Amino acid sequence: MRNDLSSHAPDADLSGRNHVLREFRELRGGRGAAGFSLLELLLVMALLGIVMGVGLGSFASFDPGRGAARGLVANALRQTRNTAVERGAPARILIDHSRATVRSEAFAVAGTWRFEDQALAGARGVNGVADGFPGAFLAEDGYVGRALDLDLGPRGAKVQIDLSSDPIFDLASGFRLSAVLRPAAFVDADVIDLGKVVRVKARSDGSVTFELTTQRDDGLGRAVKGETITLQSGGGVLEPGHWTQLELRYDRRRVVALADGVPVAERAESRPIWRLEGGLVLGGGRRRFAGCVDDVVLSVITVGDEVVLPKSAEFVANGPTEVRFDESGALDPVFHAGPVGIELIFDDGRSELITVRALGTVDA
Repeated sequence: MRNDLSSHAPDADLSGRNHVLREFRELRGGRGAAGFSLLELLLVMALLGIVMGVGLGSFASFDPGRGAARGLVANALRQTRNTAVERGAPARILIDHSRATVRSEAFAVAGTWRFEDQALAGARGVNGVADGFPGAFLAEDGYVGRALDLDLGPRGAKVQIDLSSDPIFDLASGFRLSAVLRPAAFVDADVIDLGKVVRVKARSDGSVTFELTTQRDDGLGRAVKGETITLQSGGGVLEPGHWTQLELRYDRRRVVALADGVPVAERAESRPIWRLEGGLVLGGGRRRFAGCVDDVVLSVITVGDEVVLPKSAEFVANGPTEVRFDESGALDPVFHAGPVGIELIFDDGRSELITVRALGTVDA
């Protein structure tokens, strides 16, 4: 029995293998077991070459440093614009061509004083203290609500506001100081003294004097008190019985004095401001200011982180050195007549253009 089975088994196995081979050949279209033809191999190799060529070309054109540089600058511009909108205050990007860096700066309100009650409450918990007034010192007919009436006190009467409790009151990078004045009569008098560094004085002809104390280097690398610069407006800026908003702006490039939003004096100035040596004082001079003060606002420039471009990128030499946004997030029309183009150039000679439109939108 074993001999019969063993004699038939090889034939059965061979028959099964032949059957499988026939089915495989039918699936292959009757080509048999010869594999791919030479033509098929050539076609496959040609297709692989095309695919690999396209892929390598795309990879060769991909430069991560190029995209990173464009993204860093565009993001810095967008974030600075958003800061201007959120704070309702101007902001700017400073571009350093030699160091291939960008840095954002934005105004932040450090303190406001509107004199609505005898407590002289201010923003951020920084309140005022009346000194030398025999009684009430608020006028009911203020610029908005009530106002501080320095005419209700004798010579030397003042309001003092201590600014030492908060490090935000640092004018070194720049500031804006504004106040609304209504003189009752023309007189020479000190109206505002900010830390013995910034002063606003009314004059008998209706003009206004603005003083600003700078900082200098003593030659040994130490910062010392420097020159006090003076800006003088023309006459008639202040009128008895009328409210006038005065503002002094400084941004390490220019110092500008404005009356009701119109520049009345300005000059180039890049020196830092000397540190505050006291608080904010309203009135208190040798001659009394006969009039009211209202809506005092102090804003300071806060400096953001510096962004450095990748080593393969730099700014085009003759490009803009700053981009300014106004309170609405649009380009500041005083500094920019139209859209601003910031061009980056790379090691391979190619360049990228980032455009800031008039409304502040960034195309990159």
